[in-house]
Amino acid sequence: MKQVFFKSVNALEAAAGTAGDARFSDLEKGKLGFWCLDAATGGDWFASALFENRFVIADTDTDDGDGSDISVSPTVTMAGGNMLKNKIQVVQGYGAANPIASPIIHTSDIVRITAAHYEASVGHTIRYTPDNTNENTGDEMNFKFIIRMAPTGYLNYVNGENVIADLSGGNFQFPLGNFNTTNHKAVNLTITAGASANATATAVKDAIEADDKLNKIFVCTDNTGTVDIKARHAHVIFEIVGYNNTEDQRITATDFTLQQAWKPGTGNDWQARTDELKARAQFGNFNRMYFPDTVTDFVTDNSQWDRFEITYKINGDWGPVKGSEYGCAIIYEGTGADPGDDVKDVLNLGTAPTAGTVVEHIFGRSH
Repeated sequence: MKQVFFKSVNALEAAAGTAGDARFSDLEKGKLGFWCLDAATGGDWFASALFENRFVIADTDTDDGDGSDISVSPTVTMAGGNMLKNKIQVVQGYGAANPIASPIIHTSDIVRITAAHYEASVGHTIRYTPDNTNENTGDEMNFKFIIRMAPTGYLNYVNGENVIADLSGGNFQFPLGNFNTTNHKAVNLTITAGASANATATAVKDAIEADDKLNKIFVCTDNTGTVDIKARHAHVIFEIVGYNNTEDQRITATDFTLQQAWKPGTGNDWQARTDELKARAQFGNFNRMYFPDTVTDFVTDNSQWDRFEITYKINGDWGPVKGSEYGCAIIYEGTGADPGDDVKDVLNLGTAPTAGTVVEHIFGRSH
């Protein structure tokens, strides 16, 4: 089971002033809380560390050789950590008095906690550098755009998600209908070379933008003498092969250089939105064609998120059924000033991970 939670409101829910007064319904929309069921009153919110992996061994006596003992307190780092709570839940305010929550998680069943800082996605990009020695004024050129990998992300199969699915901000849906029968598809484009490298680069950009299909796939940047051709959508990988029809020769392959390989990044709007939509079936939002429902959205265009994940075993050895499947609570925390960054404090991550890195804690089972 996979659940997705969003923290878009500043600060985690704080413990109630009086024991037993806290309620799940306290959470406003977009607020996150960690619930501990250890208290005799039934439970309360907590914002302190869930576990510790560094602790002090006190009152350790050593002999310094002069006949007297000296008390020292060495710090020991454990692999994984020592849980400070027994039973917890992850809870998010979803609407008026309508929270969503994870199952009760026995902390002895937690096997992994990961954290990844936001890192921007970068689309696959090829730079074309015209060579006026081989591409002369007025020459007819043919560019073959070979799509090696079309987008397979969930958003590309959902109506009305083109605003977030188009990473370039152009609001285009990838023309999947043209790429659904084979792994590789080619689109040809005829371009007339200009009187200079600058003019030819501009001609390439204009031709792509004038082509309805290619304009939905690529966004171009004219660099004055070169043109960068970037995929608009996630996971798209492509090549370009050029041929000078007038001179009857292939355009030098080195004229097309990989400027940027596709990099998915972490916590981008399209990734968070994908998880948001996929997880809705967990609380009954499916068959959306015949039973449409108004559902609260937390992911917006260009939003940025840190991503945390708690993996735990379902039906551990504590229950009547000994299970072997795993549950997963994914937490997205907005990176703006308002949402704050206190999830890392509960998950004992110290400083937030830097972009492009993942912090991981692996826990051994207690049974």
